[in-house]
Amino acid sequence: MRSIVSATAPMNDAGTVSIILLNWNNAADTIRCLRSLRYLRGVRPEVIVVDNGSTDDSVACIRAAIAHLGFPVTVLETGSNLGFGGGCNVGIRHALEQGADYLWLLNTDAIPHPDAVRSLVEAMERDAQVGAVGSVIYDLEQPERIQTWGGGQVHLRLGVTHHHRHPVKPGRLHYLTACSLLLRSASLAQTDLFDEKTFFMYWEDADLCLRLRQKGWNLAVAERSLVWHRTSSSLGRTHPLKDYYVTVSASHFQRRYAPLPSVAIALGMTARITRRAVMDRWLNVRAMVAALRHQPPPVAVTPPRGLPPCSGTAMLRVAIEASTLRGAKAGIGHYAAAMAQYLASAPGVEVRYFTAQEYAELPPRPTGLLTRQKPRWRQRIPMGRQVQYQLQRWRLAQLSRNWHPDLVFGPNFIVPPSGTPSVLVIHDLSHLRYPETHPPERVAFMARQLRPAIARSSAVVVDSHFTEQEVLSYFPEAAGRLHVIYPGIESRMAAPPSAAVESALNALLKEDDRRFFLFLSTLEPRKNLAGLLAAYAALPAAIRGAHPLVLVGQMGWQESNFAAVLTGMVERGEVRMLGYLRDELLPALYRRALALVYPSLYEGFGLPPIEAMATGCPVLAANVSSLPEVCGDAALYCDPLDVGSITAAMRRLAEDDALRARLAAAGPARAALYTWEDAATQVLAVMREVVGR
Repeated sequence: MRSIVSATAPMNDAGTVSIILLNWNNAADTIRCLRSLRYLRGVRPEVIVVDNGSTDDSVACIRAAIAHLGFPVTVLETGSNLGFGGGCNVGIRHALEQGADYLWLLNTDAIPHPDAVRSLVEAMERDAQVGAVGSVIYDLEQPERIQTWGGGQVHLRLGVTHHHRHPVKPGRLHYLTACSLLLRSASLAQTDLFDEKTFFMYWEDADLCLRLRQKGWNLAVAERSLVWHRTSSSLGRTHPLKDYYVTVSASHFQRRYAPLPSVAIALGMTARITRRAVMDRWLNVRAMVAALRHQPPPVAVTPPRGLPPCSGTAMLRVAIEASTLRGAKAGIGHYAAAMAQYLASAPGVEVRYFTAQEYAELPPRPTGLLTRQKPRWRQRIPMGRQVQYQLQRWRLAQLSRNWHPDLVFGPNFIVPPSGTPSVLVIHDLSHLRYPETHPPERVAFMARQLRPAIARSSAVVVDSHFTEQEVLSYFPEAAGRLHVIYPGIESRMAAPPSAAVESALNALLKEDDRRFFLFLSTLEPRKNLAGLLAAYAALPAAIRGAHPLVLVGQMGWQESNFAAVLTGMVERGEVRMLGYLRDELLPALYRRALALVYPSLYEGFGLPPIEAMATGCPVLAANVSSLPEVCGDAALYCDPLDVGSITAAMRRLAEDDALRARLAAAGPARAALYTWEDAATQVLAVMREVVGR
C-alpha cells in the first residue's frame, strides 16, 4: 500500500516513443525527473538514461532508484563527457536501433506535465511534415513564469538569439530548445544527429533545427505540452563556463550560417560582454575573451551544485514548523505531534522547533483544552495569517543563523523560504476544491503561498494517492517530488481502556449507557455536519430514541450555518455535544459507540475512521475523496451529498447486527496498516534522501 506507479495506456495508432535523459554528476535531478515520468498519460514510452561520464556516484544512485520506479529504464554509460550533443546522440542511436518512431529529449532538471508527451505526439501526427515539436517551458522555481514558448528566433546578422515567450507565426520559429524536444526518427535520417564535433554545449539544438528546416521539415510547438525547468542547473545561471561554451558554440554557428560571420560574431560578442560588464561579472568577460582566442577557460569544470540523493546515516538537523502544536490538536496537529515525537527520538537526528513566537529545543506547550477556542490574534487583525507567516520566516532565519539546520520540515502546508532544503506536507486541497468551506482569508493566504512553497521544496509528502492526484491536478510541476506516505494512528487505540478512563467517560455521558452514533471532527462545513443532522433527523423516532447522536470536536468556521438546527436537537435530547475531548478518552468513546458516522465532503486521509476501526467500532464513511482508498472494504459507504443515502446507511447500522459485526471484525486489520512508526520512518527516509545523509 505504500507505493504506486500510474500506468499509462498507449495512444491508439501512436508510434513508439523513447525518452532520453542525459545525466552528468546530477543524480538528484535525474531521479526526480524519472519519478515524474510515472505520471505520464497517453503513451507508454521507453526510457533511456545516458550517463555522460559522471565522476561521482550518479550511476549507482540512479540504478538504485530505478528499482523502485515500477517501469523499465535503460542506463547507458559513455565513459567520458561527450558534451550535450554527443551524450544525447548515444541515447538517440540506441533508441533508433530499437525501432523508436519518436525521440523525446528531456532535460533532467525538468518536470513534465502528465499530458506533455501525449500532446507532443499529437502535434507531430497532425502534420506529416513536422520534424520536431517543442513544449511550453515554465520556470520550475517560479512555476507561472514562461521561460520559452517552444524555442526562438535566430538573428543571423546580429549574432544573437531570442527566446519566444508567446505564440508566434511559424516563420519566426527558427529553433526549438532541447530542454523538451520531440524528434521524428524519419527527419533525423535526412539531417543526421547533433553535430557533436562542432558543438560541445549550447547552440546544438539551433543547429539541428536549422538543418531540419533546410531539408523541408517544419517545426511546431505543442501548446498543451507543459514542462517546468530549472534554468542552467548543470553549470549555474551565471557560471563563467556557461559564457565560455556559449561563445565557442555561437562563433561556430555564425560561421556556418551567418551571411557576414565576422560581423555577426562581433556584434553578438559586444552585446554579451557589455551585459556582463554592467553586472560586474568580469570573470565571465575573461571566459568569453578566452573562447574567442581559442584559449582554455579561466575556471575549471565543476559538477552541478546540489546535494547527492543517496541516503546515509550521518547526523541530520531538522527544523520543524510547529505552529499546530500550540493549540488543541485537530488532525494536522496530531500529525505534526507524532512526526515531531518520532524525529526527536530517532537515532542520528536532532530537532528544533519554530513558530511565529519563538524557536526552541523543545516543542511548544499546548495552550490548553478548550471546547471553543477564543479567536486567535491572526484572526483579529487584518492580514493576520500573512503577518504570522512573516514572523515565522524571521524566527526561521534566527534559528538558521544560530543552529544551521540541514532541513526544514513543514507539516502544515506552508513553510517559509530559506536557504535550507525543505520537505513539505500537503494533507489535502480542500481550499481549492471547496473554498466556500474555509474562511476567505485562509483561502487567499493559501492561494498566495502554497505554489511558491511547493516550488521551494525538495520533496512533497502527501497523505494518500487521492491527494497525490489532487496535487498533480493543480500543481503538475511537483510531479518528481511527490511521496505518498499514509499517516498513522496511536497504538493505544487498540488497547482496552483503563477503569479510570471508563469512569471519566461515564461521567461525561452522565451515566447514559445507550449506544450512540458518533461524529468526531472539527465542527465545520467541510465535514458535512449539516447533512449529518438532516440525515439523523430523518431516522425513525425509535432509532433516534435508542441511539442519540454524539458530537465530539471543537467548533470551527461558520458554525452558524447549522447552529439553529443543532440547538433544537440538543434541547430535545437527540444530540449531545461533548466538545473537545482529551486524547486518552477517545478509544473508550469509540468502543461505546454504535458506529462512527463520517460523511465528510472531502478528506486527504481521514484519521477518525481509522482510529474507530482500530477499536472495533463500525464506520460509515463518505464514498468520496480519499476515504474509500483509506478505509477499503472495512467501512460502509454513503453519498455525502444525498441526505437519504446517509439516513439509509445509518438505519442499516442500527438494525443490522450482522453488518456491524462484520465491520467490527474487519476494522482492526485495516487499521493495523497505518502506524506512526511506519509513516515517520518513511518521512525520515525522504529527508535523508533530500540532504544526502
